[in-house]
Amino acid sequence: LTENLDAMGFYPTTHAVFGAMADKDLGVMLARIAPLVDRWHLTDLPLPRASRATELAVALGEIKVPGAVRPVACHSSPMDALRAAVSEADPADRIVVFGSFHTVGGVLRDGVPRLTGKHLAN
Repeated sequence: LTENLDAMGFYPTTHAVFGAMADKDLGVMLARIAPLVDRWHLTDLPLPRASRATELAVALGEIKVPGAVRPVACHSSPMDALRAAVSEADPADRIVVFGSFHTVGGVLRDGVPRLTGKHLAN
């Protein structure tokens, strides 16, 4: 994922929607992608073995990324996290949803979401 994001054209801001299982090596996973993400939307997942969004925020806080402070928000579901990312995004930004199949599945559960952003006509 990191290589693909890095190879894409320019995007002013990258918003990440991220949720993961507690048994994953979060430090390694986050250290690789953190330099490419400008805003984080961390999500709880509906499984006992999942990391809570607040735990993900702690793990992310341990990653040292040069440059500006990167905002982090915690959400109760992948869909809530995606809605928040969409509401913050500008037309030229990108939003990436990743981490666990349950994160992506939480967004795609009812089909591809059709969300409205501040730059889209309602």
